[in-house]
Amino acid sequence: MGKQRQQILAYCALVGGFDLLSSAYNFYYVKVFLNRYHIEESWFQLSQILFMVWNAVNDPLFAYCSDNKNFAMLKTRRSMILYAAPFFSLSFLIPWFQWSTNPVIVGIHLIIALCLWDTLFTFVGLAACCLFTEISKDTHIRITITRSAQMAALCGSFSVMILEHTSSGLQNFHAFQITTVLIALVSWYLMYYCGKHCHTHYDLEQMQHENKSADDVCHQKSEDESYWKQTWQIVSDTNFLAFVTTNFCQEFHRTFIYNFVAIFCDQLISSEEISQSTRSTLYGILPFASKLLVISIVPVLRIIPYKTVIRANFIWKISGGFFMYYVIGSNHPWILMFFFVLDGCFANGTFSLFNLPLSDIADDNMIKYNRKHPISSMVFGTNALFVKPAISLSPMLAVAVLNRYGYTHVQRFKGITPHPSTTSATPSGSQLEELKGAMFFLVCWYPIILGTIQFISWSFFKITNRTEKEIKVNG
Repeated sequence: MGKQRQQILAYCALVGGFDLLSSAYNFYYVKVFLNRYHIEESWFQLSQILFMVWNAVNDPLFAYCSDNKNFAMLKTRRSMILYAAPFFSLSFLIPWFQWSTNPVIVGIHLIIALCLWDTLFTFVGLAACCLFTEISKDTHIRITITRSAQMAALCGSFSVMILEHTSSGLQNFHAFQITTVLIALVSWYLMYYCGKHCHTHYDLEQMQHENKSADDVCHQKSEDESYWKQTWQIVSDTNFLAFVTTNFCQEFHRTFIYNFVAIFCDQLISSEEISQSTRSTLYGILPFASKLLVISIVPVLRIIPYKTVIRANFIWKISGGFFMYYVIGSNHPWILMFFFVLDGCFANGTFSLFNLPLSDIADDNMIKYNRKHPISSMVFGTNALFVKPAISLSPMLAVAVLNRYGYTHVQRFKGITPHPSTTSATPSGSQLEELKGAMFFLVCWYPIILGTIQFISWSFFKITNRTEKEIKVNG
């Protein structure tokens, strides 16, 4: 039991460090490049396309190497984290230090920042997901790990609130930069601790049977199966296809919320109605509240199957979007802000539960093909191959829509971030109203459309986990 507690503690350290970086990165990088560096739309879209292509390559590549190659740094999940942690922290810092005001250099800056970030994000993220699956095969322990990890993520989610208040909503950019460096250092130490102490269920078994030390353990890989054979085994599974469709829409939605909530609120809600300090607090609450939601509903997962809990989120998306658009409208700033927080809370909270069905898919694959060791990295990596493009497509679509309604033109006339090369006319009141109308439409109809697709696709997910089986037996 002591070993298991150490495993969970080390895994929680990883989640806390990982969330410190990812929460801040996802929340700020679009706003920084659009509002501060004034990146041109053509370069923004190109960077997202290249980012999407690299996403499609690196996830399955790293996944196959992790499960099938015996490189020194890939021999255990924790060694992957140990070696990659300092580089991951450094990749986090790249966007916050501007290279040049030249439009071409700004575009290249974003391309390099996104690709380096995603490389390390994928490498560490895959190892983290596999740790979750391989620490224990027991569903109840996985639920316990989920709750403990969300408590750690609760601390990590404070990075947005800290950055908002230290920089006064990016108005003091130098303070923002200093704070990001401190966050990167704390995150690196937490991931380092995980890399030294988090052994999986399979590590411990092999150490006991072969009397090996922690540093000598090396998983037996599936060398006899090709990448294409393993990939086909995964993608031909109906449960996997149902899951990735649902997950794609979830990633699309949560990326939209985290990248654009501050941008939309700045336009839809005036500073006279809600002050900047209050906004900063509410932005910080957004990732924080989702972790509280998961912590509070984890005990419910021991009684109600996670499939039912996840389905309830899709019902909320559809009904919440309709209610906000047709009943409330955009003229109630506090209700609108509350909707932003609630929508982001449910979107991110539900996403945090997705390791449970994906772990069940990995277990099911191991049983189905009679493996000694689950190909966890391949399952998570193949999932990422289909899902990660949503991270690029979501901001691409939103920026394209906003710029059709003059967002770049409006932004250049804002007193906070004036653009030195502006020579065109000041945007009219009707242009501002059209922009606000487009923003409000996106805010309400994204959850309606995505929630409908998810509700349908999730109905095809048929794996019955242990919790659900026990409910049926005892019921």
